[in-house]
Amino acid sequence: MKKYLMILIISFSFTKASSFLVGLDDIPIYKEMKYVEDSLVMFDKIDGRFVSTEISGDYNEQDVEKFYNKALPNLGWKKIDKGQYERGNEQLELDYRRNDTLLSIIFSVSPKKY
Repeated sequence: MKKYLMILIISFSFTKASSFLVGLDDIPIYKEMKYVEDSLVMFDKIDGRFVSTEISGDYNEQDVEKFYNKALPNLGWKKIDKGQYERGNEQLELDYRRNDTLLSIIFSVSPKKY
C-alpha cells in the first residue's frame, strides 16, 4: 500500500510541474522556471549522447536543489555529489548560476567517465 501511495505522490508532484526539460523530456522543470531559448545542444556519438539545456526563474537555489535531489532519484538518477548524478552509462550535471534575481540551471548529460 505504501508503495502505491508513494507512486501516486510522485506522479502528482510531476503533474504540478509545468513541463519537462527541452531535450531531456523525463526531467521536470521546477515550478514556473522557463526554458532559455536556443540553449539546447544535443548530439549522439558512438560512446553516448551529449545534451545540454538551460532553464531560469526567480527562485531560491536551495529550494530548487532540494526539489531535484528528491525528484531525480525517483527517475533512476543516483546522486554522486552536489549537482552530479549517474544513471546507467550516463552522468547528469546541474550547474546553478545566479544573475541578479534570476537563477539559471544548466543541465548537462554526457557518457559516464570511467
